[in-house]
Parts: sequence; C-alpha cells; structure tokens
Amino acid sequence: MFEIRTLSLYRVTMITVTVVTVTRIIDIDNLRKIKPPILFYGRRKTGKTFLVKNFYKNAEYFFVKRNRTIFWENKKTTLNYEELTKIIDILLKDKLVIIDEFHRLPEDFLDYLHFKQPSNIILITSTLHLVKSLLTKKSPILGLFLEYRVDLIDERDILANLSKLFSGKELIEKSVFLREPILLQWAELDLVDVLEKLKLTVPALVGEIFIEEERELSERYEGILRAVASGKQTISEITNYLYARKLISRQSPSLVKSYVKNLLSIGLLKRYKEYKREKYYYFVDSPIVDLYFYLDEKYNFSETKLSREYFLEKIPFYVEDFFRNLFAKLTEYRIFVMRKPELEVDAILGKFQQAKVVIEVKWRKGLSRSEVVKIEEKLSKFKGVKKVLIVPDKSEVEYTPAKIEVMDINDILEEILKYYSGH
Repeated sequence: MFEIRTLSLYRVTMITVTVVTVTRIIDIDNLRKIKPPILFYGRRKTGKTFLVKNFYKNAEYFFVKRNRTIFWENKKTTLNYEELTKIIDILLKDKLVIIDEFHRLPEDFLDYLHFKQPSNIILITSTLHLVKSLLTKKSPILGLFLEYRVDLIDERDILANLSKLFSGKELIEKSVFLREPILLQWAELDLVDVLEKLKLTVPALVGEIFIEEERELSERYEGILRAVASGKQTISEITNYLYARKLISRQSPSLVKSYVKNLLSIGLLKRYKEYKREKYYYFVDSPIVDLYFYLDEKYNFSETKLSREYFLEKIPFYVEDFFRNLFAKLTEYRIFVMRKPELEVDAILGKFQQAKVVIEVKWRKGLSRSEVVKIEEKLSKFKGVKKVLIVPDKSEVEYTPAKIEVMDINDILEEILKYYSGH
C-alpha cells in the first residue's frame, strides 16, 4: 500500500529523507472497470502520468515536449510528429500507446484520431483550453474517448497509507495537504515549514493550466480562485468581487457562470448544494491552492514573510471539508451544506433531498459539556437521521450524548479498514 525509502546523505552532518509513495487504490479499482481509448485530464501535478504509467506498465510511452518534438521513452529516442503517426499506424497498431501532453501536437492530430478512431491510445493533458475544446459539440474526437479526471489523492487512500507513519491530529492534518502528490516528498517535514515555501510553486501550478488562454481570461480565472479562497462562495459574491476589481465589464452573474463551470470541469473548484434550496457554495478543491490565495489576498503572502500562526488559520476549515468528503465516499451519499442564519451545520449527507447523516466537526483539544450540549441541541432539529460528532480524541470530550455518535481518529481509521475489506 505504501513504500518508504530512507536516504542518508553525508556531508558535514547526516540528513535522513523519507520518501513516501502512495498507492491510489480507489483510482486503480476504477481503471480496472474501463478500457482504452481514454483521455486522462485534470489539474497539473495530480499524479496523472505516474498513475497511468504504473497501471499500464506494458504500454509504449510518448512525451510531447514544449518544442513539439516527441520523446519515445521505451526506445530512448526523439521523433517528429510525422514519425509519431507512422509508428503508431505501422509498428504499434497492436500495442497500447500513451501520449502525454498531447495538446502540444499540431491541431490536425485530433482529425487524425477522428479518422483512425484507434482503440489502443491513451491521452494525457492538463490544460483548461484543450479540455474545454475536447468536450464541445464541435470536437473531432467527441465520444471517441472515455474521460477520466485525475484529482487529488482520495481521502481514503491517503489516510490508509499515511496511518503507517503518523497518528493523531498530525495524521489528519498531514493527510489534508499530502493529498497533493507533489508534497509527498516532504511528508516527514513540519507541515508549516513546507507550506510557507510554496510561494512560487502554487502560481506556477495554476498558471500552467491557463497557458493557452488569453491574458484577460487567465486573470478572470485566477480572480475567481482568489474570490473563493477569501470566502466569496456564491456566484453573486464571486461576481461582486470580480466587478470590484474590474475583471468583468458588468456586474452580472451570467458573465461568471461559464468561467466557474470550466474551473469545475478541470477540478480546480468544487461545489455543494444547500440542503433543500437551489443554491450552491463553491470551494477551491486543493488546500494548498486555497491557502496560497487566501494568504495572498488577506496578508500579501506573495511579497511578505508570514509567521507560523497565519498558516494555521484555515486548518479547521480544511479538516472539516476533508471529513465531509471522506464520509460522503464511505457512505456513498451526496454532500449538502446548510448556511441558514439560525442553523448552520458542517455537513449533511443524503440521497436526493433526504438527509441521512448530519456531521459536526470540532477540531481542537478537549470539548466541554456545555459545548457538547449546544451541538446536541442544534442537531436535535434533524429527525430520523444519524448524527455524528468528529473530534481528534473522544476521551477528551467531557460529555457523550446518547443520540450522537462521537468519533475520533481511531474510529475513522477503523471505518476505512472496514471499507477496504468490503471492496
């Protein structure tokens, strides 16, 4: 399930580095149910290439460079576009072919695919521009490829893997951020020390997605991410934010919806429906992307060195969302939120519009009797549903209510092991 390699590097002192490789059990299980041709897409650095190459081990792998030459990894040689298509047609017609960063190929490659309709090709891309064009009615390859979006590492997988290395609050908080594959190489370092050194990484990570967009459009997309990260979670709030910064010409939500839809499709944003209302709340999917834009909007992080406490401000927010998604996947229920002035709960899980589970997360040390009673009173408004209170350590909760299941980290790990044993 996981691999730990310890490297000792000697100069004046010894540095021990633990490299963690996470097995994406959920993705592997999903891939076993489908077959090529497949288009893999998603935001940069979510582990698309690693996942595809390791699952399809016997495939011929081609990587398209920025200068449009193609590196054939199996033969350790570089090709041009014409050579690539000839090799696929003649030498590799019976072999599985992976083409990574295929959006860099000439435009007529899509027409080539439309004409040949190959069943042995896997494509990988991470640009928003191409994903948009491929999923439109006019796309030459519409309907020819199954689409598989590679997101961050699944909450179940990251917890199951990292539980061999960490425990308690550290396990959960590291799992929240180490769902980002690029952070796994620093798994054993202090979390804040890693997060504060992402000033250049996050803008580059996001910027590459919009590389083929016009500058004005890229600024709008980044503006939406900044708005959501700073707490503007509805379409109207996002619209007001963009208009105030002159990123849109009119204060009209209709101008914003198409951009938000594109960010949802590539996996940069996600949304939850409000329970029993036709209203959605938007979230940045990646905690490190959200944290960067939040700190930059509020404290000018890109140009300022911030102390430790700034990086801890939104940890409870990310933990809450981590559990919201984890339990939705364990139960196979849909996520709802409730944001009424008189009643706000962390998560409602249900089928259609019927609540099945209500969750409250209190991510701090200890919970007094009076605090638990308040939670009990709030959740009592939901009838005929399972009620769950999640805390780091339930032995530090002063009072255990009869009608609420109090769960801590050990209980949650047990649930994950049960899930895997049943699948």
